[in-house]
Amino acid sequence: MSTFTASDGTIFADRDSWRSYEFELMYTFKNLTGPTSPPPKTSLQGQPFDIADCDGVTLLVLDNTDQVQIDNCSNCRIFIAASSESVFIRDCNNCTVTLACKQLRTRDCKNVNFYLYSKTEPIIETSTCMKFAPFNGAYPGHKEAMGRAGLIPEWNLWFGIYDFNDEGRTGKNWEIMKMEEEEPIWCPLTACKNCCPRVNPGSIALPSQSGDGMGGGVTTRLPTVEAPAAAPAAKPASSGGMMSFTFDTNLSDAARLTGDEFVAQETTKKLAIKDPNAAPTPPAKKKSGVGWNPGAFAEPEVTLAVEEKKKLPQKKSSVGWNPGAFAEPNPAPVPAPVPVQVAAAPAPAPAPALAPAQAPAVMPAASPAVPPTTK
Repeated sequence: MSTFTASDGTIFADRDSWRSYEFELMYTFKNLTGPTSPPPKTSLQGQPFDIADCDGVTLLVLDNTDQVQIDNCSNCRIFIAASSESVFIRDCNNCTVTLACKQLRTRDCKNVNFYLYSKTEPIIETSTCMKFAPFNGAYPGHKEAMGRAGLIPEWNLWFGIYDFNDEGRTGKNWEIMKMEEEEPIWCPLTACKNCCPRVNPGSIALPSQSGDGMGGGVTTRLPTVEAPAAAPAAKPASSGGMMSFTFDTNLSDAARLTGDEFVAQETTKKLAIKDPNAAPTPPAKKKSGVGWNPGAFAEPEVTLAVEEKKKLPQKKSSVGWNPGAFAEPNPAPVPAPVPVQVAAAPAPAPAPALAPAQAPAVMPAASPAVPPTTK
């Protein structure tokens, strides 16, 4: 009879029971009570993970994962290293969570402190007494785990909280933690450097401010930009307000106002700052006739005399793609053959006359031998 052995040594006679038990063992923390905490999960290879019904324990998920769900936990300390999708936290209270994820969503939580990396703007719902600070965790291999999860350590929107239950954006249900209140870096395995640099509130322009529909609310209020003149110095960011810009404000100006010089410099390179009083610069035509023809949309040509127009090459197509660019060239005319004078070949010399055949010489018949005479 076949048996199945789980990774912790438990033996099963039924394959389905073994598979269910192994999944619970490898990819969940459930029904755990302190003071003893389970060993960390370090080899998850991007699988989903569930945490539920735990009290007074420390839970370590130290590998990249897919979606994570945390339900009904109290008095726990939780480390989630790198989730490539959303982390849902529901019905939790009096917990401290160090978390790196694509998006955080909470519901019905109370008194939870987050040390957060979030690739998008976090969302809370029917939750109160929530505190937020930048990510403070580290262990060997954490940066690689974040890379496998598609998380960029420098792009952290932990401060851009959107509260579904605060239409006035008063920030009554959450706050940004003061630096003197923050806990030191948490290294659950060995001393290590945090791969996520500290991002100050308002130092990155939130996607919700640029109107691309990503994220929810905005947490800082900075001066409105009225004109593309020299940008005013950014004021210190404060939590709970709204950042406001005019429709004429580009991403470079917004980034400079929020203090993100890196984004400001990169976007300035891509923006062409035009003087409204300067004459428009006509687009240059493409000299080459291969491929796409930008000259098709260039300014109208100056009227030329008929004689000069005849000298100019005629364009086969004047709109968009230029089919003549790949046409075969006209073959060059073949010159007429030049007659070649061939000298007459000399007549062959007559063959020498053959001498008449001579009859072979006839040898005389040999005389019969005469026996010697005996005396």
